[in-house]
Amino acid sequence: MKKLSILLGALLLSASPALADDFLYLECDAKFSVINKDLKANQIWREEDVDIFYSKVDLVNSQILAAKGEPEWKELQIIDGVYVFNEEELKHGVATSMSLSLQVDPPRQITVNVLALDGDYSRTTKMTGMCKEVDASVFEKAMNQPN
Repeated sequence: MKKLSILLGALLLSASPALADDFLYLECDAKFSVINKDLKANQIWREEDVDIFYSKVDLVNSQILAAKGEPEWKELQIIDGVYVFNEEELKHGVATSMSLSLQVDPPRQITVNVLALDGDYSRTTKMTGMCKEVDASVFEKAMNQPN
């Protein structure tokens, strides 16, 4: 769940025309529903969890930076007023597919779907939550906490 938390935090974003500067800082409360499958043993188990994510959004360049995880800006698209991110990657033998959408102006509901698959296991995660604008100091404090 921690890796997912870091990955999802890297993806959250929004925009607000009322901001005087080029950045928006978000706090998103989220609930996870996870289905794990052991493909060889044909076993399934479920998990539920909650987490809070903090992100810094570059409104000019449509990018986001998570307070936790890899210090890497992610680029997103805006489609009909909704920020959208889709990514597929293969890393360390695990294929991951992720989609994210976040209603913006003002920050609102976020929805994320993730499928991670290797030869032995699959993990399907669905996350929903609400985001709100916070001060830059809140983001900086979260960024300085250990992963």
